[in-house]
Amino acid sequence: MSTLPDETPASDPDTAVDRDVVVVGGGAAGLSAAVFLARYGLDTLVLARGNSAIHQCAHLENYLGFPGGLSPQRFLDLGRAHAEAEGATVEADHVEAVDPHEDGFAVETQDGRSLVTRYLLAASAYDGEYLSAFEADLESDDEHDFLVTEAGRTPVDGLYVAGWLTRDTVHQAVVNAGDGARAAIALARDDLTDRYWPAIGERYVDWVVDDDRYGGDGWHEDVDDWFDREMVVEDLDVDSERVEQAREDLKAEFLDRGIDEAERERRERHGQQRLLEHLEDDLVLDRAREILAAREAADLDALEAGE
Repeated sequence: MSTLPDETPASDPDTAVDRDVVVVGGGAAGLSAAVFLARYGLDTLVLARGNSAIHQCAHLENYLGFPGGLSPQRFLDLGRAHAEAEGATVEADHVEAVDPHEDGFAVETQDGRSLVTRYLLAASAYDGEYLSAFEADLESDDEHDFLVTEAGRTPVDGLYVAGWLTRDTVHQAVVNAGDGARAAIALARDDLTDRYWPAIGERYVDWVVDDDRYGGDGWHEDVDDWFDREMVVEDLDVDSERVEQAREDLKAEFLDRGIDEAERERRERHGQQRLLEHLEDDLVLDRAREILAAREAADLDALEAGE
């Protein structure tokens, strides 16, 4: 077992929950949040209809990792593909209303759908009217009416906000993507805290590592020392059986993060192949011809040098 959720409200037939998380908005913030939430293990649905705010940009030129820039639509296509590859569902629909529900939130959409979600992450740029049922509980600044949050958290249990709706963001895709990730991590940490206790929740991070980073001689003893020092905090009101279960779950989580060299190479190639799917075919073919021509020229040079 690991600390990551094995069973969730959406997988429990005894609850009315349809999805663990509904993300409202499919721009940089919403899609980034969906990636992290799905990777954490929550049943994640992104609802987005209409143009993302990023379409105000003619060509995206300052997003790290794309030295020639890319079109806003290609950026969103890549983001949606990434979210779906991690297990999230992205659907075209508009959220019209969100109301409190005994299991979280009741969501009504433009297409007439009604669903219940344990968590809601609002990442829409232009319209926050669907949150009007919580207006009395949400704090906003006086100048622009942006919501005041703490790492995406709001005073409403289970409600998180990222991107343009918040006071902390700016109109830059890379910043909003980071803001969506921050809100998603906050949600995941709160979920862990509910299932364990705050010290367990606050140390959660999302990454994979080389398979020799964890494990080996003395590793279990080192983790036990760290766990007793950092996780078993003073005045912890948790029974000993639960403490030991958390200890073993954390060890399993650490060990599950390791990948060997073959798996790392497989993921590297798979990642590049997924990128190729989103490039124009004629550009890929042109580049392939350039590579073949360069190889042929190099072979010819080598042949002549050998003569």
